[in-house]
Amino acid sequence: MFSSKPSPIQPEAPVVSHPGDSPRSFFHFFNRLVPMNKFLTASLLTLSPLFLSFGASSAQEQLAIRAGKVMLEPGKTLQGVTILIKDGKIREIGKDIKVPWNARVIDARKGFVMPAFILAHGSGGMDRENESMPVTPFLSVMDSINPVDIFFENCRRAGYGAVHVIPGNACAIGGTGGVFTPFGKTPEEMQILEPSVLKISLQPTRGSRADHYRTILTALQDAINTKKDFERRKKEFEEDKKNGATTKKEFEEVLDPLKKPLIDLLEGKIGAMLYIPSATDVPAAIRLCQRFRFPVTFVLGGNSYKAVDVLKPFVKLRRIPLVLDPQLEIIETDPITKEKKRVSPVRIFADAGLRFALTTPASSGRWGRTSNPTLNYPTWQCGTAIRNGLSPEKALAGFTTEAAAVLGLSHRLGKIKKGMEAYIQIRSAPPFEPESVVTHLLAGGQLIYQRSKDPRVKALTGAKGTNTNAGGGRSK
Repeated sequence: MFSSKPSPIQPEAPVVSHPGDSPRSFFHFFNRLVPMNKFLTASLLTLSPLFLSFGASSAQEQLAIRAGKVMLEPGKTLQGVTILIKDGKIREIGKDIKVPWNARVIDARKGFVMPAFILAHGSGGMDRENESMPVTPFLSVMDSINPVDIFFENCRRAGYGAVHVIPGNACAIGGTGGVFTPFGKTPEEMQILEPSVLKISLQPTRGSRADHYRTILTALQDAINTKKDFERRKKEFEEDKKNGATTKKEFEEVLDPLKKPLIDLLEGKIGAMLYIPSATDVPAAIRLCQRFRFPVTFVLGGNSYKAVDVLKPFVKLRRIPLVLDPQLEIIETDPITKEKKRVSPVRIFADAGLRFALTTPASSGRWGRTSNPTLNYPTWQCGTAIRNGLSPEKALAGFTTEAAAVLGLSHRLGKIKKGMEAYIQIRSAPPFEPESVVTHLLAGGQLIYQRSKDPRVKALTGAKGTNTNAGGGRSK
């Protein structure tokens, strides 16, 4: 809800996309075969009624949020302040901020303002999460992102301002991922960081674990040999040039583009997210990192928590960031007594003194492939962590400050702080209250979601858009 002062201009909200709006092949064709010109592509999209009609505010305009309560970061709150945003960044935060006459004002005095959530690891929003080939480091999610996938629409409703889209776990070595805002007409328009990291997975898709591990080792060693051969040929050229044995002035050969991403990984120019599906795979993950020593983040799945005593010293020594599997509670059955007990991996890792980002199931087309739909919401995941002994601050950090740190974006995202980019969500109530919903969402200073203008919410509730605002202001 927007006040009419100091500016009478009311912002328009984006029309929410529909899951079947566009054939996936359209994006796949343009991304694969045509150099993506975002202006040309945007023009093509707006000509068709099948695509989004964008009416979001511009990141270049000035916005002011009159906030009742603000969580600047987990554990740090203010009350009764104004947040001034200009050119996509937070310019001022305080009680006596003078709001420019031409600024749009969001009245959130009865709402709760906090950093937008960040998804540290997921495969949603793509037309293909996994390739049939086990080793494809040369691919990028930019080739597969579908901006009108319903995944991004649901991310906006859940309060995600940034999502890390990365190839799925059914690979040996996948392509590179990217961090995107869940709003835009083209992948280029959505991107925050690309490439981000390379995906490696220890989950065997065919054959044994030993065969799968051998596939990864072979690919990495082949990249090392390719770089050595390249350097040898380059050195030979320099010697020939010095001795007058060649008329060429420059060494014209380039590294094999199919192997360059792996070479960049081994040289530390890019990191990797290594998926560890179970506790039995932890020793293999450690050996892999010890042998090749590339920058890495561990994505811990399944029952990896059972190897916490093995993980802890290595993770702390190497300062390896962690991302936890969305399943924060597991029911285990004792093989002898057949008694069932509830186990909380998030509590086990927290008690071990390890820092981590939390996630939700994130798949394309559907809002997370899970038998428990509540897992798709960051607030539910935080509540689960709190129920198992984590503090609210540590739980929320898993989707804000810790997630930003995992992605190397702590200087840009995860906090409401002067000078940082404005990735902010406004909720109708504090995040753990039953009535709390996202009413407004800003990404890079751009208003990308208003619940009062969400057509799916209107269709579900019959609301006319007058009672879902963060506070008592008007909505037109």
